Amino acid sequence: MNSFMKDDEQNESTGLNAELIASWLRRNPEFFNDHPEVLTFLTPPKLKHGKAVVDLQQFMINRLQKELISQRQREKQILAAVEGNFSSLTKTHQAALAIMSATDMHVLNNLIKTKLPNILDIEAANLCIEEPGALSLTGAKAIGAGGIANLMGTTKRFHFHRSTSGETLIFGEEANRVKSVAYLRLRLGKNGPAMLLAMGSGRDDGFDNQQATDLLAFLGDILEVRLKQCLRLTKQ
Repeated sequence: MNSFMKDDEQNESTGLNAELIASWLRRNPEFFNDHPEVLTFLTPPKLKHGKAVVDLQQFMINRLQKELISQRQREKQILAAVEGNFSSLTKTHQAALAIMSATDMHVLNNLIKTKLPNILDIEAANLCIEEPGALSLTGAKAIGAGGIANLMGTTKRFHFHRSTSGETLIFGEEANRVKSVAYLRLRLGKNGPAMLLAMGSGRDDGFDNQQATDLLAFLGDILEVRLKQCLRLTKQ
């Protein structure tokens, strides 16, 4: 039975009556929980006192209060998510503008190490390279051949790890302040060096493998373009 008949003739034609409805409700006590909208058009009884008297009016009020509290909680969660997304977007744009302003490789390395953590509200950030081989890459963390694959596999562009200590090889003196990490593989073409951007947060949940990657992908795209320009790889 999906609904109550409102018309007496309909009730008679289907054999419905108050006793049958009451009996059905006793056998289906979760009906109003599953269909709270029904309460909005019921006429509640006047408040009475005494044992075994069900105060339907109070039940309806309590139900609506719970629904209102739940709705407000959902609204707060949505608002917090929107504010968090806007903050992340603003920080990412600031970081991208800073990277684009770098005039050469030395400036870019220094910017990522000293300014990017403040912009993104993290503890540490470093450019890492497997084999430096060129003076223009002075300042990037050399992690040896195969170092990137050891950190994040052979194909992934992103790798996040929450509740973990920072690697000294990657973060140097800042490693002891790192509680979660994000690695971004940098795609510099077949003639470019194997590099990644490493970021370390001071919070256990600063980076998480469930987080969205769109903003980090955008930042990575900007960094890749600037690196290619600094390393004169733009014609690949």
